[in-house]
Amino acid sequence: MQNPDIARLFDEVADLLEIQGANPFRVRAYRNAARVVRDYPDPLDDVVRSGERDLTEIPGIGDDLAEKITAIVTTGELPLRKELAAQLPPGLLDLLRIPGLGPKRVKELHDKLHVTSATDLAQAVEAGRVEELKGFGPKMVEKIRTGLGQAERVERRLLLDEAETQATALVAYLKAGGGIRDLEVAGSYRRRRETVGDLDVLATCADGTAVMSRFAAYPDVAAVLAQGPTRATVRLRGGLQVDLRAVEPDAYGAALLYFTGSKAHNVELRQLAQEKGLKLNEYGLYRGQRRVAAATEAEIYRALGLDWIPPELREARGEIALAREHRLPTLVSADAIRGDLQMHTTASDGQATFQAMAEAARGRGYAYIAITDHSKRVTMARGLDPSRLREQWKEIDAWNAATRGFTILKGVELDVLEDGTLDLPDDVLAEADYVVATMHYGLNQSERQLTKRLVGAAEHPWVDAIGHPTGRLLGKREPYPLDFDALCRAAAGAGCLLELNGNPERMDLPDTLAAAAKGHGVRFVLSTDSHQPGHLAFMRYAVDLARRAGLEAGDVLNTRPLDEFRRGLKRAAGGGRRR
Repeated sequence: MQNPDIARLFDEVADLLEIQGANPFRVRAYRNAARVVRDYPDPLDDVVRSGERDLTEIPGIGDDLAEKITAIVTTGELPLRKELAAQLPPGLLDLLRIPGLGPKRVKELHDKLHVTSATDLAQAVEAGRVEELKGFGPKMVEKIRTGLGQAERVERRLLLDEAETQATALVAYLKAGGGIRDLEVAGSYRRRRETVGDLDVLATCADGTAVMSRFAAYPDVAAVLAQGPTRATVRLRGGLQVDLRAVEPDAYGAALLYFTGSKAHNVELRQLAQEKGLKLNEYGLYRGQRRVAAATEAEIYRALGLDWIPPELREARGEIALAREHRLPTLVSADAIRGDLQMHTTASDGQATFQAMAEAARGRGYAYIAITDHSKRVTMARGLDPSRLREQWKEIDAWNAATRGFTILKGVELDVLEDGTLDLPDDVLAEADYVVATMHYGLNQSERQLTKRLVGAAEHPWVDAIGHPTGRLLGKREPYPLDFDALCRAAAGAGCLLELNGNPERMDLPDTLAAAAKGHGVRFVLSTDSHQPGHLAFMRYAVDLARRAGLEAGDVLNTRPLDEFRRGLKRAAGGGRRR
């Protein structure tokens, strides 16, 4: 059982406890348990089954949590979760899928309106009873109404990092069985979308029946939905559906192209093939009955008069025209990144010291990082006031003075307050090496107010970047209303960077907006929003966003050596306009 599956059970326990009005400290304990499990880099299933290491040796895991993890791994369930779920109406947890409805709001709906299901909630909304509750204004009710419709139609999608954990483990298991030549996970996973609905896996092998049998015997399989000599479909214990197809080696490229998608990209390719008197399907590219290309994607694209198109770009957004004209961008890659520009330490809400974060970043081959603990407004994260911030910066100066080959930039994640002012005075911001401005409060303001706040921050002389600019939390919070073109014009004009935040729950900017921003002449920075050393690996998701947006290394400032990075910040010109 993979770590995201274990963590999800602890999150469900926390949700159930919160709906029942349990002690907040107990709720928080299970939220923390989910975080510990989700952040642990190795499969806890292996730790339990091998017996080579005691779970309690892992930071954050005590005897009680170790016992529960062991129960989950060995039985596939947490008895406490079943016990708590039995005490509530079965439809109540489904309400948590609706954007804007967390456990506290679900509890309020249940306690005050006796809502027990999505049907009950829809009836209460239409009767006007929900809007009468405190904290459920017209905007929230409209969000609920929209969410009810979506919850009925949309399948549950995994965050990309959760899907990656599942895919990596499954691929390793299949390869360990031998007999497989090619193996690739296709679909939206290969295109690196921020969420994944299911996994499509392609293989070439000598004995399809044997490979399908091994696939069906994968320990994490909850149900085998179909099984034959060339295709099998299973549902994993976490609910993810996986299809495995065995294809002939001579048609592997055609199958990979077809099942990678997107559908819209494939439609455009088929139309292009028809214009050339050809036919394209999952078995190959044909002229009449003769197959002219199929073994690799590259030869199919070449036969269509196109350059090979990276999977991240295959969304029917003009990439085929660019491939025909040999003008596809040279996409930024993870090995081009020189530093990480947003992370947190124990000084605010992080889980490691700045020294530990620096050593971990150096171990990843970076040349620099920025430490950006929260400013004072974010009291829940123990945000830093000017005195504490300057004390931290003094320690960073001392560390830099004693260290060669790596630099810590003195930074801060600066809150843009509800009235548009900044959370720290200019004299403090002028002493920083790097300032990323974000919004955490007042997110229910109007589009005009929110836009004015971000535009003002982008134009401020000591703000270097706007962090997680849309404020979205995938599956939990929609982007706030924003005149994005106005923000782009301000950022481009002032030389302010826009951040692509690789935290899997954020993935912000969305790729479509990042592509639009590039069209405005905006430059970018890729960051992880790390709260512990293991989160530095999130950079690959920021790179995924950048690649889907068509960004090249030249569009991303932290692909530059430190001196060039510093010169690229608008503060290098004394905080003035930098063009």
